[in-house]
Amino acid sequence: MRFVRTLLFFPILIFVSPALLLLALVILIMDTKEGPLRVLLMDEVRAYGVRRGFERFMKNVFIPTYVHNVQSFVLGAAGFLVVTVGLRGLGVLSLELVYIALAVEFTLLLMWAITVYYTPEEPITESEDVLVHKTHPEPAIDVELLCNGMKELSAHLALLENRLRSAESRFEQLGKLDDSIQGLASKLDLIASDQFNLRVKKEFDSLLTDLSQRTLMNEKSDPR
Repeated sequence: MRFVRTLLFFPILIFVSPALLLLALVILIMDTKEGPLRVLLMDEVRAYGVRRGFERFMKNVFIPTYVHNVQSFVLGAAGFLVVTVGLRGLGVLSLELVYIALAVEFTLLLMWAITVYYTPEEPITESEDVLVHKTHPEPAIDVELLCNGMKELSAHLALLENRLRSAESRFEQLGKLDDSIQGLASKLDLIASDQFNLRVKKEFDSLLTDLSQRTLMNEKSDPR
């Protein structure tokens, strides 16, 4: 039975491997007031084993310290993804940047999911208000944070959508202005060409007049 569970868990491990690699990188390089994260993780693993130690490390060290940082990075990556997709739709960015933005957002969402998975649940305690709690249960802290994060994400997405529409209209106006400038340049070229031809004609007429005057003078000066 344990082998079957391990076999079923293996695809999930492969699926979340990008987030686990990012989490491992954060643990290796980040420090807290109590010491480096890698040292705290090794202390928990030596005391309670790999599975239990990692769970205690996530609940007692990583989540209280970095849960808000992870959420902020998820929202930032979502905004980056929206801008990238919008600019790709306008033909400004290449498709590879869209793939990069999708990979970043996917990895951060998986990392957020890991932090939510290891977040400790609120204990159920019997008290005088037990009936009130049963009939009107308070939402869990994680659900409330998740709802607030989704609301903030929706607001950011709406703002980015409005800005993208404004940018698209400005691009259209710039396209029309470019056509107008090209038409004006063509007219200026035509006017310059006409002015050049008129100047050449005047110079040619002046040369002919000068040549005819010299011919008349030569004829008058010659007695024959």
